[in-house]
Parts: sequence; structure tokens; C-alpha cells
Amino acid sequence: MKYFKGGEFKNRYKIEGTLSAISPLHIGDGEMMTNENRLPKTDKMEKTPAFNTVMVDDRATAYIPGSTLKGNMRSWITQIFTDMNGQSLACANDPARSDKIRSLFDANDIVDIAQIREDLRKELKMIEFLFGSAANEGKLEFWDCPMIKPPQAGKEKLQAYSGYDNQRGTIVMKSVAIDIKKGIAAKNKLYNFEAVPRGAGFKVIISGQNLDDDELGILLFALQGFNSFIFPLTLGAMGGIGFGRFKFDLSNIYCLDKSNYQDWIQGAVMNDHAGYSNIPELKDKFESKIKEFKQAFLSQCLGGRP
Repeated sequence: MKYFKGGEFKNRYKIEGTLSAISPLHIGDGEMMTNENRLPKTDKMEKTPAFNTVMVDDRATAYIPGSTLKGNMRSWITQIFTDMNGQSLACANDPARSDKIRSLFDANDIVDIAQIREDLRKELKMIEFLFGSAANEGKLEFWDCPMIKPPQAGKEKLQAYSGYDNQRGTIVMKSVAIDIKKGIAAKNKLYNFEAVPRGAGFKVIISGQNLDDDELGILLFALQGFNSFIFPLTLGAMGGIGFGRFKFDLSNIYCLDKSNYQDWIQGAVMNDHAGYSNIPELKDKFESKIKEFKQAFLSQCLGGRP
């Protein structure tokens, strides 16, 4: 039986890893900035040129929003597994799908939560259990990814040319605007934008509740998508020209379930801390558990859920 996030407690997982940029990254915030030190005005210019800026956190440092990570991972999984072998893994997230799921509620004249949950279990795809749908909250939580390793700026001449900002961890790059009608480079329309250069590292934390082994398997599979050379999972803008590429390294998996729940409560009370610091690491079981998760996911892909 499939579990919902808000149902009876089964387990809680925390997955940690690192995303290392192997190409420039631009996750824009929709704003423009001028900075004479980073992008100075030339003699031919009437005013200091502006550039598109990236998302920054409370430290004024570039970061990857959890919503960006979640959305791109869901899209990547959907493209690969929609209607694969007729199995219930993924489907397009469109208005028609939302209407179909909402219709399950309309079919019950009297609100019967147990019946609605049973109907949802039969209808929902695995990706909808994990990432959510029009009828249920997803079981995965994607934390914002702070920059933990700043990029290397290089020599002073490179810093001056690229407009490197040590605090923001970004450079300023140039590109050519595209003529929408012709689909080619627009004449005399250069633009400037801020980007995180290759070499930056970001901490990834994804937590999840009431996860089955095959669901953990598809999550780990998606994270390894960043390392794919055939169909890489990318983040941010301009992925079509090689931006937003990463290398993912898995650091650890933490697990809280009914077998260690009492120990966790005792540790939380004694240490005045009920956070993830008291959730046990898988440690020695780390590698073998990953194999179990992947095998469960593979079985689901090939044979379907019993």
C-alpha cells in the first residue's frame, strides 16, 4: 500500500549531497543592476550598462532555490518515464490531469476521506506521490541550496574583465539577444547578465516522509541525472547552450523510522534539540541501502508494483 505524507508515520529520510558547477549557472531574479566596478561605462556609452542579476540568499550570495531544484527534477523524471511500458511512474502535469484528479472528490457526494485516499492510491503516479498533485501534498521537501564552495576568481586581469564579485560569487557575461520573429541574433543587441562560474559548490538537502524503497530509488536516480552525458539534468537558463551543468556527489542518507523513533525522542529531550542532528545516519548500511533502493526502483520499472 502506498503512503501519503500526512498519513500514518512510516519513516523520515534526509538525503545530503553536493552540486558542483561544471558550466556557468544563471538563475535570474528578474532584476537589473548597474555597477561601475563590475561593468564600467566606456567612452561611447551615455550611461553605465546594466546587467540581469541572479537569485541571492540572505548572505547576498548566489544560491539554488529549492523550488528550482524540485521543478527541474520533476520535469526531467517526467520526460523519461511518462507512459514507460505502461507503468504508473509519471505523467504530464497539465490542466487535464489536474481536472481528472479533482474529479475523484466530486464523485463522492459525502466526503469519505478513506474512500478518497483509496481512489487516489489507484490513480496517482509515483511522481505525484513524491512531488505532489492537485489533490495531495508531495512527500519530498527540497531545501534551498546555499553556495558552500566559492568559484576561483583567477588572476586580477580576469577579475577585471569578468566583473567577478567575491561576495555574490558571480561574474558578468555577455550574450546576443534573439530576434523572436526570425529566430536569429538581433542586430546591435548585446545584453549583459550575471552568472555563477564553473567551480562553485552548492549543498543539497532533500527530506522526505513515508517513502518506499522504490520511491527513494527514483529520487537517487534523478540526482544521478546531473552526472548523465546522454540526457543531463540542468538548472537555470540557457541549458541549450551548455549552461546549468553540474556534477552531483551523494554525501549521506539519514533515516528515522519506528525502530529508532524512541531513541530519537530521548536524544531530542536530553539535547534540547529535535532536529535532524538526532536522526541516525545509515553509515555502514549506506552503500547496501542505496543498492536496495535502486533495485526496488528497477523492479518497479520492469515489473510494476505488486
